[in-house]
Amino acid sequence: MAVKIKTYIPLIVLSIVAIACLSFAEVERSDMRCTDMFIVIEKNKSHSDFITIDDVFDLLQTNRNQMIGNEIKNIDIHEIESLVEQNPMVLDCETYTTIKGELYIRIKQRTPIVRVLDGTDSYYIDEEGVKMPMSRHASARVVVASGNVSEKNIPTILSFVREIKKDELLSPMIEQIYVTNQSEYVLVSKVGPAKIDFGDADNFERKFRYIRTFYTADKVRENWQNYERISVKFNNQIVCTKK
Repeated sequence: MAVKIKTYIPLIVLSIVAIACLSFAEVERSDMRCTDMFIVIEKNKSHSDFITIDDVFDLLQTNRNQMIGNEIKNIDIHEIESLVEQNPMVLDCETYTTIKGELYIRIKQRTPIVRVLDGTDSYYIDEEGVKMPMSRHASARVVVASGNVSEKNIPTILSFVREIKKDELLSPMIEQIYVTNQSEYVLVSKVGPAKIDFGDADNFERKFRYIRTFYTADKVRENWQNYERISVKFNNQIVCTKK
């Protein structure tokens, strides 16, 4: 029994020392003052800067000089994160301090995937389906949705955009989705026939396969300047309209 106790003594001593060191570090840290402040805004997938360091200071209603010199214990990290995340351009905010007293605010921006033109209003929607206002700092080159756009058909538009983005052929080609008054969709292409009558959203993945089939056919590529528009509205067929 005595041998077992001796075996555990070093571990117990190490645990006590570790706890003491942590406690001392926390006490020392609580008296530490902010020595510097860094705001790091990570690039989003579109490489557009929708928020700036000045915007962050405006959200916090402070500036770098006002933060430096404050006691770390008086800086509410959770409050900073909450304020920054109120900006619709921000996906996530992480705030922390280092052992040197440096305050870091690390921000992830949202990535827009579609721009909606809704009458006189214009806004982005990001990868998670969250609405983003236009930015005064930058713009993103994304698919535009226009026409009879409403809250009801936004999910369908997002499904279309995600399907387009994952396709190497369609992604650089399709630049606009137009919603008609009959709730049908028309895709606008940069190359080949300018208009693609998509019809309704039923079986949309199959309709996109039809579009790929059309644009990858050798005979079509040789003569697509002769076509004004194509239609995949009807089952199991592609209808072409010549100029």
